[in-house]
Amino acid sequence: MQAATIPMDYDDAYEYHGSTTIEVTRRYFGRVVWKDWLIFDSVEEARHYFDEMH
Repeated sequence: MQAATIPMDYDDAYEYHGSTTIEVTRRYFGRVVWKDWLIFDSVEEARHYFDEMH
């Protein structure tokens, strides 16, 4: 039995800079198409979110 796969044309990268912000970069076939910053109220909250994404 084969499993159905859904191809993803984009790749999201998360960069944690050690404070309350995480940079999100979306690439589409290797080109950056979107960048944004996620801002959290505390370092603990940012670290928890980053750990959950990886």
